[in-house]
Amino acid sequence: MRPLFAFILSLLVLSGCGYRLTGKAGDMPGGVESLSIPVFTNVTLKPDIESSVTAAFVNEFLTTVSIAEDAPFIMEGTVTSYNIAPVSFTRSDVAQEYRLTVVMDLRIQNRTTGEVVWQASGVADSEDFTVNTASPSETRDREEAALVKLARDTARLIKERMLVRF
Repeated sequence: MRPLFAFILSLLVLSGCGYRLTGKAGDMPGGVESLSIPVFTNVTLKPDIESSVTAAFVNEFLTTVSIAEDAPFIMEGTVTSYNIAPVSFTRSDVAQEYRLTVVMDLRIQNRTTGEVVWQASGVADSEDFTVNTASPSETRDREEAALVKLARDTARLIKERMLVRF
């Protein structure tokens, strides 16, 4: 009786309960293996942010697909909002920390068929940075560093969403 019980138990364990996740991990949507990522469009009033954002996406996607200018798929991005708002103040009511929020629209399209294989609108992310009231140039450097980190984090999050595809 004991060997039969062990056999049945092992069958149950090996067969599992039938539960399956509906997402598929590991592949890019639409079978994307090679991707072109031209400089994103910037429709905000903040100049030159598109370069930092595009560079972050190129660096992140290099680990998953080959990046080539003439690739059959193209990722297009538009930075639609760049906002800085104070989040903390000194006792004398001077801002000491700001929150940078960037919003963008993204899509991957098959160049041959025109089919959009993936898209996301209104992708937003935020990053806080401190202010140095004695040095405006240092504050600008901190803002730029916050943008670079935000762009890197957003690119990683977007890639993970694509790879998991729930």
